[in-house]
Amino acid sequence: MPPRRGPPLLIPSGLASLRTHGQATRLLFLDAIASRPYSRLDPLARTLGVTIQAASHVYRQLARQGLVQFVEGVYRPTVAGVAALHDSFSSLRVDIDARLSHLRVIQRCRAVAGATIRPGSPVVLTMENGVLTARPGRGGASRGVAAHPARAGELIDVDRLEGIVPLEPATVLCVVVPTEGFRAARFVRPLKGLLRRRSPRFLGAEGIEAAHLLERSTRRPYTRFGVAAAAHEAAQLGVSSLVVLTDDGLSRFLAHLANERPALPVEIHSLEQKHRPGRAAPPLR
Repeated sequence: MPPRRGPPLLIPSGLASLRTHGQATRLLFLDAIASRPYSRLDPLARTLGVTIQAASHVYRQLARQGLVQFVEGVYRPTVAGVAALHDSFSSLRVDIDARLSHLRVIQRCRAVAGATIRPGSPVVLTMENGVLTARPGRGGASRGVAAHPARAGELIDVDRLEGIVPLEPATVLCVVVPTEGFRAARFVRPLKGLLRRRSPRFLGAEGIEAAHLLERSTRRPYTRFGVAAAAHEAAQLGVSSLVVLTDDGLSRFLAHLANERPALPVEIHSLEQKHRPGRAAPPLR
């Protein structure tokens, strides 16, 4: 004998399943008759907000699946129907709980004061060089009220938050050097010029050749580990990023960057292409 199959799961993949035509109505139909007895379809149709014809069509669909029945003058779910309803709501709950875990309602935050701020005064929140900054004002996209006084450069707590801090993503500039025949002395001067022209706020190096070159081109600190994730986070916050890497590591770096979300614009610049501008790549998806 073939194995016995369980009741059909009306919502097999959480909220996404509700996009299937009529799926939400079937689920609500089953829930309605499980909650109270209905002897006629017209009051049930009004409860669901559909026509009697639509309610009749849904009933026939569910009946063919063995999920509902009309017994003793009342529409009722079958045992399989109750199980399907339970499993479907459980699937929805798991999906919704996962989505809610990514959302937080924030009513207070901490920022760096961009100017002298008086207690109780309105402030505007912006992202400046990757740092959440509060300045006196009222008209910004994100705003709140200063919880205490602060001087420029000090940390300040901001209450009664409203709006969303606008973020303008920056480009990740990939500076490529060859692995074969690598000589740092060939690239120190052009890299210094590029650093001077672009003035990136975030620096990274992937591979010993890249780190060796960057050490000789700048005294600024740079990141060597988890570079793709760090560059993505910096660029997402509007911080300009420059990463030095070898030509044989470029595809691997771009693949790591593509795994991060959201997608960001990428520019590739080869130090061997003298007097030729870097080429812009579309955002990774």
